[in-house]
Amino acid sequence: MKAISLVFEYDFNRQLESGRTWGKEGYRSRDFIFEYSAASFITFADKNKNFNHEIFTDNPELLWKNLNRYDVDLSNIKVIDGSDKIREWKNHRYCFYPAMMHLDMYKDEKDQLIKLDNDLVCLENIEFLYDSSEYLLWQVERDLVSKGREYWGEREASRQAFGTDVFPLWNIGVLGFPKGDKKDLIEEMINAGIKCSEVDISSVCRFPEAPGLTSKIWSCAEQTGYSFVIHDRGLKVRTTKDIIDHHCHGFDSKKECILSASHLLKKEFRKG
Repeated sequence: MKAISLVFEYDFNRQLESGRTWGKEGYRSRDFIFEYSAASFITFADKNKNFNHEIFTDNPELLWKNLNRYDVDLSNIKVIDGSDKIREWKNHRYCFYPAMMHLDMYKDEKDQLIKLDNDLVCLENIEFLYDSSEYLLWQVERDLVSKGREYWGEREASRQAFGTDVFPLWNIGVLGFPKGDKKDLIEEMINAGIKCSEVDISSVCRFPEAPGLTSKIWSCAEQTGYSFVIHDRGLKVRTTKDIIDHHCHGFDSKKECILSASHLLKKEFRKG
């Protein structure tokens, strides 16, 4: 299994334009992003001694600084400097375009591939998932997109992009592909995500927490596009919520990654 992750300094204005109104409050700063990301990755290294994890980032030095705070073997972690590509990707109007382009880098991978978000906590050894023939996703977000609220904009984006909003939505904090050729599938998923992001949802979109603000872009177009393709192809899915936590809900949730790894800190970095 090849595990991949992406970590970079977010453009909070781009997030706001993409409908992620809580971005600045939830992600806070570059330093906080890299702190909780390192903690997340450490939980996988700790629970899985032979886990090969490739991390693409715009700041290798800062990531290593945070990783080296932990008393955990880091020999199976490979950090790649992707500064130039990430800088280019961030110019796109959709804030999660970099995540799609990162996945696109691995479309020719023939080994089992698992994409991990940077706000996960590994709860146990996951070697039993190695060589799984199922597609791994974190959990079912909603059994049908059509059950979401109209003012989110997702239903409008789905209807215009795919001709329907009657399909399940999976949370792609974990996204795993079995061994074998996956190029056509990954290309189709990325194209669906981009197509979904290009639908103008401003006619229906509103934010109860930010009256007067609107957005043309569905903030989770990537996830919705991927989910449509998975459903449309009838792929067999196995969810991983029972073995991996995803701290994606709530403005203060990212600190849970840091807390979950705190017992693994080297003595000089422990508080109290």
